[in-house]
Amino acid sequence: MIYTLDTNILVDAVRQPADLEQLKQFLNWALPQTALSSVVASELLAGARTDAARRLVERELLDAFDRRGRIVAPSSEAWTKTGLLLGRFGGTTIGASWQNDLLLAHTARERGWCVITRDKDFDRIRTHLKGLRVSAPYPRRPTGAWAAV
Repeated sequence: MIYTLDTNILVDAVRQPADLEQLKQFLNWALPQTALSSVVASELLAGARTDAARRLVERELLDAFDRRGRIVAPSSEAWTKTGLLLGRFGGTTIGASWQNDLLLAHTARERGWCVITRDKDFDRIRTHLKGLRVSAPYPRRPTGAWAAV
């Protein structure tokens, strides 16, 4: 299983020591199977209000994923399907946050990834994207024969 982190998981980890500890425990075993969406990278950089915060996001997070080739952009099909679903949900009036969540969801579903999130909007998205895997927030480490797969 490949995992991808939603923005809220990373922001919570920066703000709350307990959440940071949970994230570290998860990444301790799941980092080799974790990718980052370019949508999440964009949201993190948009939220970095100072040069110091931006450098921290770039140096401590994005560079690590980028060096390993693990920042993935949505496909043109994901963009198209996102536009169609946005239209069903209310068009341009529902905002960039929904668009970003839908792009992340479509990318994850296309690739068979599991989205790690606390965002309740993914419950609604899952009703429209059959097969989308979501974990809130962290799955348990696999054990036994499946752990090596």
